[in-house]
Amino acid sequence: MRKLTALLLLLTMLIPGACYAETPVEEAPAETPALTLPWDLSPGPVPGEDNYITDESGEHVAYQDETVTVTMERVVVGDSTFNVARIRIAHASQLRTGLANEKATRTNKISTMAKNQNAIVAIGGDYFSDAKNGYVVRMYNVYRKSPKSVYDMLLIDDQGNFHIILQSDPEELQALLATEGLTFPNAFHFGPAMIKDGVLLETAQYYIDNGNKYNIRSTSEPRCAIGQLGELEYMFVVVDGRRKDSDGCSVAELAAWMHEQGCQQAYNLDGGNSALMWFGGENYSDKTVKGERSVSDIIYISTAVPSEEE
Repeated sequence: MRKLTALLLLLTMLIPGACYAETPVEEAPAETPALTLPWDLSPGPVPGEDNYITDESGEHVAYQDETVTVTMERVVVGDSTFNVARIRIAHASQLRTGLANEKATRTNKISTMAKNQNAIVAIGGDYFSDAKNGYVVRMYNVYRKSPKSVYDMLLIDDQGNFHIILQSDPEELQALLATEGLTFPNAFHFGPAMIKDGVLLETAQYYIDNGNKYNIRSTSEPRCAIGQLGELEYMFVVVDGRRKDSDGCSVAELAAWMHEQGCQQAYNLDGGNSALMWFGGENYSDKTVKGERSVSDIIYISTAVPSEEE
């Protein structure tokens, strides 16, 4: 394994920069150039063990190959620890979602799903099997098409760009889905939206009025969020909470921090007991494997380099 000094190489790495039918699976876009992964729920290639970078204690702190760079850090913000993954990928298909099972009828631990999907880094999604409503798509599999106006939506297109729809606005949603040349392999229905088009958003009153189940009112909960910094450049954040040395934070506090980091779009995901970040074969955030909550889905990053077996 390479040592921490190899992190300096990361700074020089350069990576290139329709409305759904009533069918269970949408038609994926045509094949694109080499190193494109399948637009389905299959696992990504196995990450190369030699591509992990470790610090002096032996802990994995980064991953790098010709298709992806992931750098990890723990940042103390106020009274909380923010676990942060900064990510660059070569192709949008490397930003993937995975499920406990393809029909979304089961739940499993984030760490188990991450291992099953060969994830480099993974976080929980919106735990959509725990809700009845929503517009939910995973790798072109459509699981639900009943948007609810008290929730904001996040759609990720086949170019890897984030699109936020406030209050699931039906006109804005239909206009987006009808955009020529774009399809949307993943759609999330949780929120609230935190940053839209570079603008920091206040926590909406409709979340405060309807969000007791997700502790939106609270200023001290574990949190999970995803943000887009630029073209094929992202940030995963999980905030440790409910412990003596890390209180957790409010959605507004996390949003403000991600805005300071340069996120152009950011979206709150299922937090609380579901907040966990997995990296390099182990849980990177505070929660132990024994203490994990089982959920329906994950968001993860995959290498696009075929493994030796493949």
